[in-house]
Amino acid sequence: MTLFNAIRFKHPVLRVNNRDQNIAFYQKSLGLRLVSEENALAIFSAWENKETSFVIEESPSMRTRAVEGSKKLSQIRIKVFKASDIVALLGNGASASRVFQGKNGYAYETISPEGDHFLVHAEDDVADLVDIDRPELSADDTFKGLSDFTYEAITLNVADKGAAQDFYNQFFNSEFPVILVFNQAEGPDLAIEPNVTWDIEILECQVPKDYDLSALKDFMEAKGASVYLDRKETVLVISDLSKIEIWIEKR
Repeated sequence: MTLFNAIRFKHPVLRVNNRDQNIAFYQKSLGLRLVSEENALAIFSAWENKETSFVIEESPSMRTRAVEGSKKLSQIRIKVFKASDIVALLGNGASASRVFQGKNGYAYETISPEGDHFLVHAEDDVADLVDIDRPELSADDTFKGLSDFTYEAITLNVADKGAAQDFYNQFFNSEFPVILVFNQAEGPDLAIEPNVTWDIEILECQVPKDYDLSALKDFMEAKGASVYLDRKETVLVISDLSKIEIWIEKR
């Protein structure tokens, strides 16, 4: 077993302005289940798998602001396990900026109140998706929400694509537990501290309770990284070149 093959991607954490407005979006347009609200956090899950999660953190405008120029987060690609869930979401009025047809059914792109893009699909290969007009679908009053899904890929806008790729290759041995795609971009907030703007804040990962986080800390520090590990050695935090925090927690 290497240091990296026990690390599982859990969820992104997105910083938002109006929590209630965003909760309504994530429930209606992504079909997520609101599990709890803890202080500034709203925690969601899939309806049939509580381990599949998503988190937003409210940060009001007196302390945080909208991004100037390109956001760090370009797109989150979500693969659902039941294509019928997408039919139900669209039929029940999910917001969709684009709708696609694939081999396994419909797919759609939706944009959150903070301008975060999500691609929701059930395909084996997103290259099979073709733009179509939004179909007329009947509402399904029995549908609760998205049964289950996985984070297939996260696309990030970065100031230096090569350097961003090198960071993850160097400190995670090219084994980061979710596919990261890097877009070369420009903007004054692409490497700003994560508590300043409404953007992606954390990539949260999980390891087993017997995982040796101190060994991972030693490995990363030997390569020149600045790493935080709490006293109980249950949470390790490292920031990438865009100042997105990567949390690796024991659960």
